[in-house]
Amino acid sequence: MILLTTMSLAACGHSSEKTPNKSQSQKTAQSFRVSSNGSAIGRADYNRIETGNVTSPKTGTSKNVILTSFGKPNSKSRVTVNNSGKKAAIQYSWTNLKTSFKASALTVEFLNDHAIGKGYIEASIKNRRYISKNRLNNVQKGETYTQVVKTLGVPDAESLTGHGNVSARNVTYATGKNGRALSLMFAGDKLTSKMQTVVK
Repeated sequence: MILLTTMSLAACGHSSEKTPNKSQSQKTAQSFRVSSNGSAIGRADYNRIETGNVTSPKTGTSKNVILTSFGKPNSKSRVTVNNSGKKAAIQYSWTNLKTSFKASALTVEFLNDHAIGKGYIEASIKNRRYISKNRLNNVQKGETYTQVVKTLGVPDAESLTGHGNVSARNVTYATGKNGRALSLMFAGDKLTSKMQTVVK
């Protein structure tokens, strides 16, 4: 299973941005959320989450907007931002996802109350789809995330930290019912490595 708690970018000091009041948060959340609050979260909702860089987290979607939109998370934990003097981020996790999402959980990592990372965990084995080796061989290093998705479809699992040229993304495509999968690593939106792995 993909680990969604690893942060590898440098962190900054505490943000001085003021927290929006409740009415402002609700208004922004209504325009952000595809589905209504309390309903199952879809892939379109996930795609709308903007992640900021650890050095400028305020460019990410605010925690208030996401909590107002998605409701109370199923779990909350502290995760360490690597190479940043052990700066701690907060990870929230939701499991009330639409069946069409084909994932078992969605996570968002916050620093200074703004999203710096997001991801989702693969669905149960019976709900996974499998990619043939021939299709996997069609993707090459240097291709963008969009190019890879066009060839292979949306990943079974994903972890994204940061934004733009300093982003880091790890995606997984299932290749066999015994848990075999291919892990693809992107840096700055360019595919840098392909590695065989096993997910549960």
